[in-house]
Amino acid sequence: MKRGWLIVGVLLAVASFAAAAQVEGPLGYVRDDLQLISQQSLPEWSARWTGPIQAATILAWFADNGYPRFLRDYNGDGVIDELDTIQLADNLGRMLMKTETMRGTTDARLVLGLAQFVADTYPDEFVLKIYDAGFGAELAAEGAGPFSETMVPGILLSLEGEPNLGAYESELLEAEGVIVGLDDVADNNAYLSGRSFLYEETTDGYTPVDLAWSEEDRWEDGFQGQVLETLAMQSDAFYIDYRGAWTLVEFLLALSPLREPSPGGPVSPCPEDAIAYDVTETTTTFGRVRIEECVTRETIDGVVLDTYEYIVTNIDFVYNGCGICLFFIPDVGVTTTVDMDGPNLWMMHAGWAGWWWGAPLGSCGILPGTTAVFSFTVIGPTFDTWLTGAVGACAPAPVPGVAVSKVPLLPVRTTGPGEGTPDDGEPDGDCPDLVVRILGANCVYIGREFQVTVAARVLNIGTATADANFVQMTSSMGGDTEFILALAPGASDDVEFTISFTANQLPPCPLEFTVEADAFNSVTECNEDNNEAEGSVYCPNCK
Repeated sequence: MKRGWLIVGVLLAVASFAAAAQVEGPLGYVRDDLQLISQQSLPEWSARWTGPIQAATILAWFADNGYPRFLRDYNGDGVIDELDTIQLADNLGRMLMKTETMRGTTDARLVLGLAQFVADTYPDEFVLKIYDAGFGAELAAEGAGPFSETMVPGILLSLEGEPNLGAYESELLEAEGVIVGLDDVADNNAYLSGRSFLYEETTDGYTPVDLAWSEEDRWEDGFQGQVLETLAMQSDAFYIDYRGAWTLVEFLLALSPLREPSPGGPVSPCPEDAIAYDVTETTTTFGRVRIEECVTRETIDGVVLDTYEYIVTNIDFVYNGCGICLFFIPDVGVTTTVDMDGPNLWMMHAGWAGWWWGAPLGSCGILPGTTAVFSFTVIGPTFDTWLTGAVGACAPAPVPGVAVSKVPLLPVRTTGPGEGTPDDGEPDGDCPDLVVRILGANCVYIGREFQVTVAARVLNIGTATADANFVQMTSSMGGDTEFILALAPGASDDVEFTISFTANQLPPCPLEFTVEADAFNSVTECNEDNNEAEGSVYCPNCK
């Protein structure tokens, strides 16, 4: 797959996958590109500065996601970076948010100061949502008069009731800038920026979350804020575990663009000195997807950096009237990510077994006939190898109080960073070899539907590591697909498949099924003919 011999090798692989080929999505949402500013970044700052610090934090994030005027070269050093974010926070605190006064930055001063800055910079392009039922009284205490949606010309203000965990999650998913105000021991709230949450609760019913925290990180050189990894819960109110105690979230703020930016971006031709260039086209259940991959290499201070860029074109992929809202490239575990980029306001995360990009909740994503560009840079040298990635459909627009619907995630054929030497399609020397063992199966009748569960083990009996891949269970009544990480020689991974069907679809006696490792042929193995295992299960009232 390498680009060489003065020939550009373009491979067009058309792959059609089964309708049942769906895999699990990310474990949650994370916004790990927030700048972490410390409340000790300037000598005159203190814990009183958390409001302007977190306001500057979300503004800097928007500046990197389609709204560059929010952050300028305040210190005149020729670059726009965290030093300018620090200066922005200082400007906000000293002028609009009145941090240095006796009363300090209250919720009302934070709202009015942030609203004024946004309205002056991008007039009529944002709404500021305020979750605080007592906000009107706080405005009155500031002498600002009665609340009005248009009290700050150039931006809409919207009162949304009390803060709650559902709002925290949905506002992050909708690509808003989120600030929470905690009832700390000080006169005013302690402010943090929302950064992540996991979908699955702990066994105690708590939701794992983390937030950008301006507390100084003593383990880092210079001045650096922290990520507060903690838990949240919703009971009589919204609480976050802060400094070892459940602390009331008194206030929640969400800065939201009124218009979603287009996911399209500049598309540049792959340069002649690229180390790899591949094009694939996959036919999924909901339509065709074209992926053009270009890999470039540079060496900086002796460190090899490989950049993988993917131009994803939606040919005719449609689900519920929308396009592609998620893109995934698996990581076989041999790389260190140093940079990542994607469409404005999309979630980007290097983790959960690969690189993920997700469109804001309620978006229609990459529509048919349009293109978006995704990229990441890793420490090299790496080798471009065949991988099975994934694209995801779009979730419907959020409904208050209703859980977000899960949407299909479908495998696509592409290439990406692997270990070893480039594949030529044939095993050479040491090679992986995947086999499947059925551990058990059962079928029960619950709530007017049958539910079949199959447990299996995937083993690598070869002499080289098998890349991450998809394992698929198929039967006459449907199927399921799971994703497994890379397996070293002798290693194994257990997977569980579940399918359901209604009572009027009586299964055969017995219901036979097949489990296949590397279902989409992304791993070049010593033996390609031993990947399957068959089994059967008896269901109640089978025919």
